[in-house]
Amino acid sequence: MIEINRQEAFEIAVDALAEHGISGSAAEQTSEVLLSADARGKHSHGLLRLPRIIRGITQGNVDPEGTIEVVSQQGGTVAIDGGARLGPVVASVATDKAIARAEKCGIGAVGVHNSNHLGILGYYTEQILQNGFIGIGMTNTEPAMPPHGGDDPILGTNPIAVGLPTDPVFNLDMSTASIARGTVLQYRETDRDLPSGVALDANGRPTTDPSAALDGTVLPFGGYRGSGLAIAIEVLAGGLVGAEMGTDVTGTFHTEDPCTKGDLFLAIDPGAFGVADFDSRVSAFFDEVTTDESTPGNDGVRLPGQRSGQRDRSASTVQVEADLWNELRALAGAD
Repeated sequence: MIEINRQEAFEIAVDALAEHGISGSAAEQTSEVLLSADARGKHSHGLLRLPRIIRGITQGNVDPEGTIEVVSQQGGTVAIDGGARLGPVVASVATDKAIARAEKCGIGAVGVHNSNHLGILGYYTEQILQNGFIGIGMTNTEPAMPPHGGDDPILGTNPIAVGLPTDPVFNLDMSTASIARGTVLQYRETDRDLPSGVALDANGRPTTDPSAALDGTVLPFGGYRGSGLAIAIEVLAGGLVGAEMGTDVTGTFHTEDPCTKGDLFLAIDPGAFGVADFDSRVSAFFDEVTTDESTPGNDGVRLPGQRSGQRDRSASTVQVEADLWNELRALAGAD
């Protein structure tokens, strides 16, 4: 890994997208989401994804001129056709609409289909909480994980994020897999073995080889718990919003295929429940959680997103794998 000035990395990412037909705010939004992931240490969803995004563009699965269209709306709900635009562009529109509905109705729920990989979900729940709303986001992905008790990849690694507009901020962003598929890719790119117990090879045998895991499956976290949550997300972020589910989901990892996954975003106004002391009660609870004595070898209790959010806000540099950086520069026409 090498250390790169964050602004320089941003400009290279923008230029790489511009070289392949994506310019202006769309390139900037997408680059910002990728850099936010790298700054948080979530390299599996950072600049590592950019060559795959560009592959989707060159294959015609990303439409730079696609129209993001509201196809239905009722009360606090909105359904969006993303027009095959870049995922971060569509997701930003969806979160804005969820916030607008929450301002009007107390809750906004926006479903998205016909979009592309959106990066880290926690980026969008953070946008929602910064506007004073509770944010919930979920998305399904192409099959990479068997249901508990099986060995065929039917489920996506299906992440979910929950952001709370509290002091301190709470922003949980987690996959339903023991390890994200993008993290497996990162292990392969950096020539490292996987931890044991997180993946199976194509024959259903446990493996620590990331290449074998990419040909096989990753496993749900917590056995039936992660499996059950992943199944629920398939339905809520897939079937409910007019997107595909299970083995019909394509294009989130193998971007040479059209992207058929879906997203669901919710914004909730805490004041709509009539609880006047929500902020103070939650802050008192968080104080109780974070002042609990740490176990030996740990440096204290942190809330989800607390450390990674601080990194994102303060980071002037990001770490990038050297070969990837050279590839990005070539894609940007800098060499």
